[in-house]
Amino acid sequence: MTVRWGILGCGDIARKRVAQAIHDDPGSELVAVCRRDSAKLKAFCEDFGIDRSYRSEAKLIEDDEIDAVYIATPVYLHHPQTLAAAAAGKHVLVEKPMAMSATECDEMVAACLGAGVKLGVAYYRRFYPLVLRIEQLLTEERIGRVMAVRAMTSTPFEIAPGEDGYFRAILSEGGGGALMDIGSHRLNLMLHLFGRATDVKACCTTVAAEYEAEDTATLSMRFSSGVHGSLQCFFGQRPTLDSFEVIGTQGRIICDPLNGDQLRIETPEETIAENHERNENSHLPLIADFVAAIKEDRPPRVTGEEGRAANAVMQMAYEDSLW
Repeated sequence: MTVRWGILGCGDIARKRVAQAIHDDPGSELVAVCRRDSAKLKAFCEDFGIDRSYRSEAKLIEDDEIDAVYIATPVYLHHPQTLAAAAAGKHVLVEKPMAMSATECDEMVAACLGAGVKLGVAYYRRFYPLVLRIEQLLTEERIGRVMAVRAMTSTPFEIAPGEDGYFRAILSEGGGGALMDIGSHRLNLMLHLFGRATDVKACCTTVAAEYEAEDTATLSMRFSSGVHGSLQCFFGQRPTLDSFEVIGTQGRIICDPLNGDQLRIETPEETIAENHERNENSHLPLIADFVAAIKEDRPPRVTGEEGRAANAVMQMAYEDSLW
């Protein structure tokens, strides 16, 4: 069985990773893509050798030769497009953050469950060998009892108004700024490793930028496991930050950068450096897992419920924030 894909949205993430990942996955076929801008749609199809294209999302979703839809549009479109795809019997893999609110996420989960289709969220860092190794080390209690986790992340955000991706700076289209865009990935990891967030305190403000979404976000959290968490996110910061650290009673685990292949384990007895090389296209394991979930009739590794959990924390943070 080959899973036949359609992509909604041919912007930066689809161009950089998604289309190529679908091409490279042996269980997948990229059948069609959709974008409203006809010139950019034509260029995308030429670059990736795609014969079928649509300017209407409804037409792509109605295509009987498509089994699964990858939604790579601005965040405010994720909810209606997921509901439409589910109603048409298509499996859905949606970009992060999953939606504009936890309520929208709930409706997306319910729609896909009711239609009997799979729903996954593109938190692809869950497939990093570094992250899988952290899971193993925590299971082995290599650093004793975990006390805290902390992460710091930033991006230069060199996107001008009108360019692909600028929706991230517009509240009505992206739902938030640095926290929603890059912080959401780290939240997904923290929730996966340490359980539900029971307490969230936050400050999300625009410090240096001229757009309306926050360029600086700071969160303090407590998880159901008792572990404390801290997260800082920045738009428009250089050199970029990308650290992820787990602190235990008998040591710590450090990934700096998280988007790399080096992991350091520090204990009272020794410091060990490990190398865990990840796939050059970080979306390929994500696509492969989703295809396997369809074929094996199982949930994908990152489910809609997990996507909803990250959205719920971000919603709590914005509600608590000074922003």
